[in-house]
Amino acid sequence: MDDNLRKHFISAKRSIPGQSLTNDPNNRAPFEKAPEFTVLRDAIEYLFVKFTDETFYIPTIQKISEGVPIMEMVQLVLFTGFTKGKWNPDLMLLLAEPATYMLMALAERAGINDYTIYNGEEDEDAAEEVALDNKVEKELIERFKKRRKTQQVPEGIVPVEIERKIEAMPIDSLMAQQGE
Repeated sequence: MDDNLRKHFISAKRSIPGQSLTNDPNNRAPFEKAPEFTVLRDAIEYLFVKFTDETFYIPTIQKISEGVPIMEMVQLVLFTGFTKGKWNPDLMLLLAEPATYMLMALAERAGINDYTIYNGEEDEDAAEEVALDNKVEKELIERFKKRRKTQQVPEGIVPVEIERKIEAMPIDSLMAQQGE
């Protein structure tokens, strides 16, 4: 092995295999403890409050209007929640669909109807081969596309109370309000 490469690997600040087994059990990482949320409905309500909080809502709507894919934002929020001990990986996967629908609805309420759901959406044929390699993902993306056309969230995905709260939000664009 090249000496420069060896020095690089030795100087890298990363965990060595098995290091987590030697960590102090009294100072566990948040994701190693019991999750804060174990019920899907409670986690969805938490996400709704987070999504509508001014410190999250305004930058998120701005990013969606700039073309950042909604699925990337959902992945970021859900993975961050996992690392902070909010939910376990199973609940994180169950939250993906309702979180996506919530962000889509919030974007529409802010006057953004031309949002991107996932990277490569415009180049449909190539993106399906690369990003949609499993049947479940294909069905989920098709539901998102159908929802965009019908403007309707499938029943049972997002609690009715949260749908009503989203519908009750002001329709005026946040972008216009912020510029004033």
